[in-house]
Amino acid sequence: MSIDKAITKRKKDCPTCWVKMDREEVEVFGPNIEIDTCPKCAGVWLDENELGKLIKSRKIDNFLSEDLGTKTRSKIVCPRCGGLMDTQYAEEIEVDTCLTCHGIWLNDGELESLKGVAKDGFEVDEIEKAAERYEESVHSMKHSMLDRFVRKLLK
Repeated sequence: MSIDKAITKRKKDCPTCWVKMDREEVEVFGPNIEIDTCPKCAGVWLDENELGKLIKSRKIDNFLSEDLGTKTRSKIVCPRCGGLMDTQYAEEIEVDTCLTCHGIWLNDGELESLKGVAKDGFEVDEIEKAAERYEESVHSMKHSMLDRFVRKLLK
């Protein structure tokens, strides 16, 4: 078993309650997926690409997990990789997305709300995504320049 699969399969701690989450198999079109649910707060952890399969909307999944920027406004850490989470909004629904592994944390009731948004038709906020793409490119450029400077110093 690969390291990535082993990380996905291990029991995760809820990022808000810190109790072990339960794994639940969900039937979707194609191979079934396993989601992690908190027995205490009823939050749901979804690995990358699982949200789109659950709510049958790649548009919302892509919006919430691509072009995330580099700044974080979330108060939780990723239960999968320990990375920083960022707060994204699908209409008024606040969703925490990992900046590293692109997993998604949904508080109790948010999954059902996202299903409703998907059913009603979701429109991407292009201005918000453009700002996040710009933020990522500036961060990448600064990081690249710093790397070159450090390599020169070390020569």
